Amino acid sequence: MNKKNTSFENKLTHILQALNKVEINQFQKYVASPFFNENELVGRLLEFYLPYIKKDVPIMKGKEAIWSFVFQNTAYNDIKFRRLNSDLLKLLEGYLSYKEFAENEIVAQLNLIKTVHKRGLDKLQKSSFKQAKQIQKKHPYRNGAFYQNEYLLELEYAQIANAQFQRNEQINLGKIADNLDYFYISEKLKYYCELINSKGVFAIDYEMLFSNEILKHLEKHSYQDIPVIGIYHKIFLSLTEPDKVEHYRELCELLNIHSNKFPLEEARMMYGFAQNYCIKKINKGNADYLIELFDLYKAVLEKKVIFVNKTLSPWDYKNIVTVGIRVKEFAWVEKFINHYKNILPKDFKENAYAFNLSKLYFSKKEFGKVIRLLQSIEYQDIFYMLDSKATLIKSFYELKEFETLRRLLDSFKILLTRKKVIAEQYRVNYLNLIKHTHKLINFRFGKEKKLAQLQAEIKTDPNVADLGWLKEKIEELIDE
Repeated sequence: MNKKNTSFENKLTHILQALNKVEINQFQKYVASPFFNENELVGRLLEFYLPYIKKDVPIMKGKEAIWSFVFQNTAYNDIKFRRLNSDLLKLLEGYLSYKEFAENEIVAQLNLIKTVHKRGLDKLQKSSFKQAKQIQKKHPYRNGAFYQNEYLLELEYAQIANAQFQRNEQINLGKIADNLDYFYISEKLKYYCELINSKGVFAIDYEMLFSNEILKHLEKHSYQDIPVIGIYHKIFLSLTEPDKVEHYRELCELLNIHSNKFPLEEARMMYGFAQNYCIKKINKGNADYLIELFDLYKAVLEKKVIFVNKTLSPWDYKNIVTVGIRVKEFAWVEKFINHYKNILPKDFKENAYAFNLSKLYFSKKEFGKVIRLLQSIEYQDIFYMLDSKATLIKSFYELKEFETLRRLLDSFKILLTRKKVIAEQYRVNYLNLIKHTHKLINFRFGKEKKLAQLQAEIKTDPNVADLGWLKEKIEELIDE
């Protein structure tokens, strides 16, 4: 019997696969440098892995084959093999750490200033400070980290001046204190907002130190020229005083003006608070906030805030389509679905595209298109699969193709019964959809006379997938 081929993978190869082409080339040079690595065998091991990493294909070789490439005619030793992989992994971790450090110019410059001061290299002090000031001035962001670095820079300057007894140098202690306050207040506000938000999801009982003092201080000081404080303060107020819509409005205005002053991840989080505010209002029955939410989605798309590593999450893709459909912006939604398809994660691309396009077709009552599209797709994700089956059920019903619908209902019921990975709550919801849809069909053929009873049954047991659609169809039958 032939053994089934399996691919080799470990922590090292997993991290290597995450590198882009530029990073792979840089890491090769890093490993080849005697300053970082003096073990040629480690370089040989990387040489073996690289062709697979560059082509993004599995390593269809066993440990012995990899060993043979590196050590040639030496007998395999598992301990040495593991140690060699560990050494290469440490180099990779060192490269990633160095890369992060080198890309943060101001942190690198602050470290230079520290070592210049420590070594007493007086001639380098002024030029290193001047360079640091220029870097800070050109820095694109004004988040908490910016003010932290401003504080550290001024503090380092003061320490050097004091050490050299430069009494004639003007040390701006007020500026040191101000930057520390900006950093501290903005970071405390950020985590206070996250804490309040998390309490709605998790059972968290934690009181943050000085939160009341900071909030009282902010009642008297607006910090209009420090957007990071202004934004987090408005987020806090929108969370704690949701009925005062002016907080949300002012938050949106600040985000519109200043969101480009923050790293994408932080700007995305800030917009997330505004989006959640709208979602809570919508869930309470205020449909006016659908337009607000739709506008926020358009804003994060335009500003490219929503993307992670130039990729759009399939869940954000779905949420945007859902909101766009609900506000009946069908032309915009169709353009969005097609335009952003190619920046979805590759494992989700085809399923997410077909699923969302089918939702659009259904909303436009183009049921034939829904059926043709969904019948040609094999869904890998269980939630896409369940929802697509429900959409097919509704489409066949709308087209009055009841015999085909009966067969679909029966096959879907078998799938729900046999597929053990489906959570029980989902299984119950979709089985109830099947049961009630059968009753709707029977009523149309005169086999079911108690439509009011079905209506009452749904009211007492709301655990039904696509409940709103079922209620709508029952109402239509009652009105006929």
